[in-house]
Amino acid sequence: MIIIILFVQCIFAADKTNAIQERSCMRSKQSLKLVIERIIIDEIAKNHKCIVFIFDSYYKKIIESVWSQGQLVTLGYVISIRHNETFFPSEKRIQPILTNSKEAGCDAYVILMANDLEVVKLLQYAEENRLINTRGDFLMLYDDRLFIPEMHYIWNRILNVLFVRRYESVNCRSGEPLRNEWFDIVTVNYPMNLKNSVTKHVDTWYKGRFRYGVKLFDEKTKNLHGKSLKVAIFDHIPAVTKHALTYSRNKSNPDSKALGIEYELMKIAEKSINFKALVYVPPDVKTERWGSLRDNDSYTGLLGEAVSRNAVFFLGDLHYTTEHLHVLDLSVPYHTECLTFLTPEALNDNSWKLLVLPFKLYTWIAVLFTLFAGGFIIHFFAIYYKNHVMLHKNHTIDNAAKNGALKELVAPKKSISKKAKFNQESRGLRIFMEIQNSIMYTYSMLMLVSLPRLPDAWFLRIFIGWWWLYSILVSVAYRASMTATLANPVQRVTIDTLSQLANSPIAVGSWGEGRKQFFLSSLDPNTQKIGTKFEVTTIEDEAISRVANGTFAYYENIYVLREARAKRQALEVKRRKSASKLNRTFKQDRNLHIMQECVINMPIALGLDKNSPLKPNVDRLVTKKLIVLPPHITLSVLKSLYDVFLQQVQRAIEAGLVQKWLNDVMEWAKNSEKPLDTNAPKALINLHKLYGALVALGIGYSLGFITLVYEILHWKYIVLKDSKYDKYYLDVFYK
Repeated sequence: MIIIILFVQCIFAADKTNAIQERSCMRSKQSLKLVIERIIIDEIAKNHKCIVFIFDSYYKKIIESVWSQGQLVTLGYVISIRHNETFFPSEKRIQPILTNSKEAGCDAYVILMANDLEVVKLLQYAEENRLINTRGDFLMLYDDRLFIPEMHYIWNRILNVLFVRRYESVNCRSGEPLRNEWFDIVTVNYPMNLKNSVTKHVDTWYKGRFRYGVKLFDEKTKNLHGKSLKVAIFDHIPAVTKHALTYSRNKSNPDSKALGIEYELMKIAEKSINFKALVYVPPDVKTERWGSLRDNDSYTGLLGEAVSRNAVFFLGDLHYTTEHLHVLDLSVPYHTECLTFLTPEALNDNSWKLLVLPFKLYTWIAVLFTLFAGGFIIHFFAIYYKNHVMLHKNHTIDNAAKNGALKELVAPKKSISKKAKFNQESRGLRIFMEIQNSIMYTYSMLMLVSLPRLPDAWFLRIFIGWWWLYSILVSVAYRASMTATLANPVQRVTIDTLSQLANSPIAVGSWGEGRKQFFLSSLDPNTQKIGTKFEVTTIEDEAISRVANGTFAYYENIYVLREARAKRQALEVKRRKSASKLNRTFKQDRNLHIMQECVINMPIALGLDKNSPLKPNVDRLVTKKLIVLPPHITLSVLKSLYDVFLQQVQRAIEAGLVQKWLNDVMEWAKNSEKPLDTNAPKALINLHKLYGALVALGIGYSLGFITLVYEILHWKYIVLKDSKYDKYYLDVFYK
C-alpha cells in the first residue's frame, strides 16, 4: 500500500514538474518572441521595403505572431525549411524563391532555425550562388557552430548581421524557475580572422526593453580603424607597375616612380576608409597572370587568389567580363582600354616595277589605248593617201605624158620634177605602210624621239603635230611622277584593320584561352577568322620577338604594346652597338606597329572579394559621367554591383588624376620610343631604287633572246625546208 501511495505521489510530482517546465519554456519563448518582434518592427521594417523570412517548424509561431499583429507593411517572402533540408546540390524549391526575392529588391533576412548546421549550409549555398543580398541586414539566433573557421569567410561578406544570444534560460529538466533572463544582441567584427574576437556586443534586451538604445545596424565600412586588409597585385600596366610592390614594402618613393592607376586609387581608399594595405604578389602570378580555369574547377593566378579568399582587393587591370564577375566583384569601371594588336611592319619593296609606278592602272590603259589607236589611224591615213591620192596623181601624170595635145604644153623637165616629187612623197609614207612600223614610230613619238623622215602629206603632218603635243603632256607627267617616286622614301605596309589582319598570313595570339574564345564566339567573320589562327602564348618576350621577325601579331592593350615596342627598340639599339664593337653583321628587326583599329574598348575595374561588403550600392551613381559602358553590360547587371571607393574614384577621375597617373606610367615608353621615320630614307637615289631599270633591261634582253631563238628555229625548220627556197634566187622566194 505504501508503495502504491509513493508511486501516485511521484506521478503527481512529475506532472507538476512538467507543467512548470512547460510554463517556463513558454515564458522563455515568449521573451525571445518579444526581442525578435522589436528588432524586426523597429529596426528592419522601417529601413527595408522587403523582408525574407526563413524558419523551421519550431520557430514558425514567432514569425506568424509578427505578421498577425499587423504592424508589418512591407513585402515579405516566407521560406519554411524542412527537417534535414539539403542544399547541395541546389534545392530547386528554395532557389527560385531566393532568386525572386533578390530581384524584387529584398535586402533584409530573418533566419530562425533550431538546427544551426542547416543555417550554415543555407548561408554557404545562398552566398556561393549569389541568391541573397549579402550587403543587406540579417537577423538570426546565436550559436557557436556558426563561427567555426570554415564560416569566417561568410562573416567577412555578411557584416550587417545581428545574433540574439540568450542567457540564464530556464533549466527545463530541473524545473527551476526562470530568473534574470536577458538576451545579448551581438554582431561580427570586420575583418574576421583567427587573431581577432569573432563577435562584438551591441546591446542587451532586459525586462522588455533594450538597455542602451543604440543603433543596432551600424555601418562598419566607413572607418576600419587601421585594420589590415590583404591586397593581391599583378604588375600589369597601366593598372600596377613593377615599382608598386617595392613602394608597399618601403613606403617611400624617392624617385617618384609611377605606381599605376589602380595602386594610386588604392592609396586614396586606404586613407579614406582608414585601413592598412598588406600588398603581396601571388606566387604563380608571373606565369599564370590573371589565371585560368583548371580541370578540377579551380583557378590559378590572380583569380585563384579570389576563389581561395586569400585577399580582399585584387589589382591587375581586370577586364569587366562575365568570367571575372562570376569569380569576384568589380567596381564601377574607372577607365577603358583599347585592346588591339602589335603587328610587324613590311617594306613595300616595289622597286622592280618602278617603270609602271608613275601611272595608275586606268591611266596605263588609256595611254596604251591611245598608242594603238594613234598607230592604226596613221597607218590607215598612209594607206588611204597612197591608194587614193597618190595613185590619182600618178595616173594624171601618166595620162598627161601620153596625151599628144599636152606634150606641147607641158615641158619634159616639169613632168620629170612631178614624178620625182611623187616618189619623194611615197618614201615619206613608207615608214607607216606596215602596221608594226606604224605602231613603233607612234611609240617613238610618244617617247619624244623624232621620226627618221616627216611625211610630205599635210593632213598627216597635222595629225602628227597634235600627236606630238599629246606626247609632250604624257611624257612630262610621267617624268614628274617618276621623279617623285624616286625621291620619296620606300612606302611602309602596315596592318591597321581587322580585315587586313584576318587576310594576312601571320599568326596571332596572346595570353589566356578566354581571349581566344572571345574571337571564336564573335559574329564578325573577320574576327572569327582571327580566332581560328589564335595561339595561346604564356611568354610575352618570345611573342614580341616573333612580331619583330614578322611572323606574329600580339594582342594586348595599347599601353602594354607601347611599352613592349619601346623595350624592343632599346634592345635593338643595344644589339646594334654590340655588333658594331665586335665587327659582326647585324640583322635589323621589323619595325613594330600598333594596329589603329581597336578590337574592343574594354572597361577596366578594381577587383574585390566576392560579395564584398566594401561596396555600397551604385544604382544611383551608374548613370554619372564616370564612363560610358558598352551595350552588352546592362543596367540589370550593374544593379547588383557595389563600390566602396566610388566617391573617391569619381573625385579622382573628375580631377583628372587618372589621366595624370596614366601619363606617369607611360612616361618611360614615350621618352624611349623613337619615331618610326628616324632611319627612313630621304630624297636620295640609290641603286636599290633603280631596280626597275634593271628589270626593264632584263625583260628586254630576255624578249630579244627569245625572238632570236625563234628566228633561228624558223629559218632552220621552216625556211630551209621550203621547196621554193633557193639561196641563189632569194629575191624570187621573198617576192
